[in-house]
Amino acid sequence: MTTTQSTTRPIVVGFDGSQSSQDAIRWAADAAARLVAPLVVLHAADRIVHAQDVSIGIWDPAAEHQRAQDLAEQGAALAREAHPDLEVTAQGSLLGPRQALDEASAHARGVVVGSRGFGRVRSTLLGATTYGLTGHARCPVTVVPGPASMPGPDSRVVVGVDGSPESERAAEAGARWAQAWGADVLVVSSWERPTTDPWGLSVDGMRSVDEAAEVRRERAAGQARHAADALTAAFPDLSVEIATPSGRADENLVEASSDAALLVLGNRGSGRLSSFLLGSTTRNILHMSMVPVHIVR
Repeated sequence: MTTTQSTTRPIVVGFDGSQSSQDAIRWAADAAARLVAPLVVLHAADRIVHAQDVSIGIWDPAAEHQRAQDLAEQGAALAREAHPDLEVTAQGSLLGPRQALDEASAHARGVVVGSRGFGRVRSTLLGATTYGLTGHARCPVTVVPGPASMPGPDSRVVVGVDGSPESERAAEAGARWAQAWGADVLVVSSWERPTTDPWGLSVDGMRSVDEAAEVRRERAAGQARHAADALTAAFPDLSVEIATPSGRADENLVEASSDAALLVLGNRGSGRLSSFLLGSTTRNILHMSMVPVHIVR
């Protein structure tokens, strides 16, 4: 095992031996190598909840921890195979996946997880584990849905913006990912056409549905232009385009990123979005996206 001595914060990747976690390992190793960051491979045995059984000899904490460490080493070997010069540490834990990864996130540059795993994790990763991490981790979280390539000249980075401070941070993070791999950025700001009020009341205080729709479209376009202008000023060599599709934000972002290498989002948004971004919107994106989703705090 290689012991991490670097003062640079590591990228932490969860590993349980499943194919999904192997895909996450390879993606995280590629990212760590390009960003010149150490990599920590973490396996959480999820046995600490059974601590009361230790007293009657049902399981041995030392033996379970060694098993967790051994499995983490298997994941670390995959990372070293892909990048022999990468600084890699294997780490076993008796905690559950969400708790162990959340704890590790306090000192990490980013946390990477697969979209599904073995056992209990397989049925709950997009609920308790990944869903919980995206809302509570203390660093960015990347969810890798399967074998994935990194950004590049032919594989852009897509960023969702809505004018909120969180989306501004997501845009900057997306630009940094794109810059590291020489990729372009597409800034997406969605808007929804209002529906006719059944009681005849005005829509958004406007005289008609069409007027209200045009205001929403212009607002989305302004948000996209503002984000793109900020990125162009901060990253002069970066190619930035904008898109302002109408419809549901989650569906638009999934469609816009279908030929991309990375989708970057803030963990909260503005307006109605702020109340459910970690519910229906982000959760739907995590279920539907075919490319890695990077969620920024």
